[in-house]
Amino acid sequence: MKAGSFTLVATALVGMTSAMTPSGLIPSNKENMTVFFNTSALATNGAAVTIAGAKTAPMLALDKNLAGQTFAVVMIDPDPKGVGNGSDAILHWMQDGFSSSATSVTIAGKTVFPLVNTKNTTAVETYLSPGPPVGSTHRYTQYLLDTTSKTTFPQAGANFSRGSFTIETFLQQINMTAFSANFFNVTGGT
Repeated sequence: MKAGSFTLVATALVGMTSAMTPSGLIPSNKENMTVFFNTSALATNGAAVTIAGAKTAPMLALDKNLAGQTFAVVMIDPDPKGVGNGSDAILHWMQDGFSSSATSVTIAGKTVFPLVNTKNTTAVETYLSPGPPVGSTHRYTQYLLDTTSKTTFPQAGANFSRGSFTIETFLQQINMTAFSANFFNVTGGT
């Protein structure tokens, strides 16, 4: 492979990774995460979702079965005051207790392994559906955290509020990093 070809491939891969989270937010992804609200459309990499389409918590999935691992999801709106960097976000959902299903499903032509809450773990913060102002587009960003080595999800040691949530600070406080991330867009009035 020529050096120029390698640069082009590397640039394309970096673009794919940064597309998993909006520009300016912290992507630290090891695996692709697929997010969907129904089985016919993906809500990944900045896809547009209507307010009505995002009324209930989305389904989460990974590209491969990671049996034996457990996960938590944190979903934020980094844009409550316009385009933001996540330092003053709204916390829309915090849920632990997810594990990889052994059975794959096909969503909009993509085969994935859903993450399921088999133990019916109660959400730390219940899902708050998107509702940006009319005409304003907000980027709803999901961070998947690998909680396999934790006996309990360590959010109790963190100091946070729903209305002024900073993902970087939260991750530092609980000594974790994002395993995967994704975002979708919702425009007010849609």
